[in-house]
Amino acid sequence: MYTYTCGMVSDKGDVRTENQDSILALWGKAEGRNTALFVVADGMGGLSYGAKISRYITEQFQYWWREEFPAIIRENMDREEDIRELLEQEIWDINQSILAFNNRMSCRSGSTLSLLLLYEDRYYIENIGDSRVYLMRDQSLYQVTQDQSVAAQLVRQHRMTEEEAQHSTMKNKLTMCMGMFAVPKSNYYAGKLFAGDCFLICSDGFYHPLKKEQMEKVLREPELNAREKAEYLRHLMEPGAARDNVSAIVAEIAGKE
Repeated sequence: MYTYTCGMVSDKGDVRTENQDSILALWGKAEGRNTALFVVADGMGGLSYGAKISRYITEQFQYWWREEFPAIIRENMDREEDIRELLEQEIWDINQSILAFNNRMSCRSGSTLSLLLLYEDRYYIENIGDSRVYLMRDQSLYQVTQDQSVAAQLVRQHRMTEEEAQHSTMKNKLTMCMGMFAVPKSNYYAGKLFAGDCFLICSDGFYHPLKKEQMEKVLREPELNAREKAEYLRHLMEPGAARDNVSAIVAEIAGKE
């Protein structure tokens, strides 16, 4: 079985007065099998409701990983289709609770969700909004997830270039997030793990101030551990460039036990 190490950063950035992001990093054994769960949730909403919503998401997935996931394994429901269905059921349940909260408080609060589950020799990703999951493999970095934003949609439709999207105000207009839509439509990805893989799970406030080449250079650096890579990337941001909350988790896959 593969082993995992991780490092993380999360702060309010250079402009915001509050950090409404929440992150979760858990790893260990479930029924004797190596597993890990990493979540980045970028909350949005006034009166600190965004922070409350993102924290609720991470708390619910912490409970799911510690209490429900081991039961899934015991019941032999750990095939890929089972894991996807159970993750998306949890997303649905969390979304219903956030909708109920918004209705009680007469507010509009929500959050993105980037989730990476590692289990034995496979990875599973659920993504909602514009937080991202990247994968460094064979010394190359690529973005696994697709942003659910107006700008990203226009790029996919060839109505806007990548460079135009980076400077467009529509990059912050989400087409999907947790808590603001009755049906949460997540993007799902899965694949096989390999020794040396490195995942970066991050909010838009983390990746916007950085160039892909910067992230790639740091993540392939063999002299840095996962924690040092996350911290180094944060320090690479120019002073004042972090205009939003900044959160990231670096998760590395080591050789088999």
